[in-house]
Amino acid sequence: MAEQRTDAAPVIGRDGQRSGAARRRLRRGGALVVLLALVGMFGSAVPAHADVVGNSDAPRLPGRSATARPGVSELTPDAGMRPSGRRPTASVAAGTGITLGRPKTGPAPRMVDGAQEEPAICTPYISRLVTPNGTALTRVDYLAEVVCNFYLAGFGQAYLIERTSGARYNGAVLAAATPFSFASDYYGYSIGAVLIDGRLYDGGRQLEIGFDLALQTLNGAPWGGCFELPVGQRYLSPCYGLGTPTLSVSIGSGVFSTGLPAYNPAAWIRDIPAIDLLTVHVSGHPDPASTARQNIVDTASGLPAKTSDNSHVGRTNVTLDGDMLRGMLSLHLLDGFNFRVTTIAGGVHGENSRHYVGKAFDVDTINGAGVPGNPFNEAFKNACRAYGATEVLGPGDAGHDRHIHCAWPR
Repeated sequence: MAEQRTDAAPVIGRDGQRSGAARRRLRRGGALVVLLALVGMFGSAVPAHADVVGNSDAPRLPGRSATARPGVSELTPDAGMRPSGRRPTASVAAGTGITLGRPKTGPAPRMVDGAQEEPAICTPYISRLVTPNGTALTRVDYLAEVVCNFYLAGFGQAYLIERTSGARYNGAVLAAATPFSFASDYYGYSIGAVLIDGRLYDGGRQLEIGFDLALQTLNGAPWGGCFELPVGQRYLSPCYGLGTPTLSVSIGSGVFSTGLPAYNPAAWIRDIPAIDLLTVHVSGHPDPASTARQNIVDTASGLPAKTSDNSHVGRTNVTLDGDMLRGMLSLHLLDGFNFRVTTIAGGVHGENSRHYVGKAFDVDTINGAGVPGNPFNEAFKNACRAYGATEVLGPGDAGHDRHIHCAWPR
């Protein structure tokens, strides 16, 4: 799939403001100093990764990690995305890529066979493969590579950044690929893949691939500049360490769409037959505007759900809680329960019931049998708690003899 084009980031010039003493300290500290600085830039470090061929001289960055998200599963990368061989070193136009400066003393960098002597340069490449699976699921394979025309030490890691406007995890790392490191080489790649279930995860519609790089010359030659990147890529951070032997930078692919439709859990609940939504009130009160099904139909259409006209609060408009809706879906999609919902915001409940604020639902049938004596009751209640419910009652609790009540925090 073709990369989405974005404008290249402005050129990041040489670090001309650092004092001579500070430059000498940076050279002596090498990768360790850069690592300490980057902990603040990239966030908390995770456990260290093993060196390639056991060499401890390869530079380090804090590894990226991602907290588990509902509806996001990490997969084995597609074999078709994995490079079959190293990218060739190629002549690159002046003013592009990440280049070395001229060393004041010492040997020139050892060039890769066949590479031009000038300039000494590293070029990052980021690619992706987006594969829809029906209307609810999308698989994203992502790959980040760096190729240089000289030998050096390096570390790199690719990761996915959530960029969906309004998503709760917008800006966070959604998934992180296996990092690479080398101590005397010129090529490395990091590859990963995820499956996003758009019914359970509110993001994943817009993503960006990030690529952290730490590069260290073997002969002490300083890094000269970070210039224009291949089309579509951009800098996500400054180039740290210009004028020193160790450079670190974060690069992005530019934002791309995964093709998932807008997040609408109520629409999925409405259309799943295994989640039966009652179209009447168990009390017999005739109020079709506030039945369980109508609450979900209204919410799926972007309208408020309604409480019942005979309730403690009368007829009011409420917004159904997103975590509750996600929990309702998860009970079926992840745990395999088939169940009947008798009421959500409608009906008559206790005076301060969470039903009246759209944060509770009641169930009277699980897997084809009524709740009283149902062997699935405890598993269903435990699943409600696992998905965030903090008030789980019935059967046997006062007022909940024949149904299970699951409610989310106010």
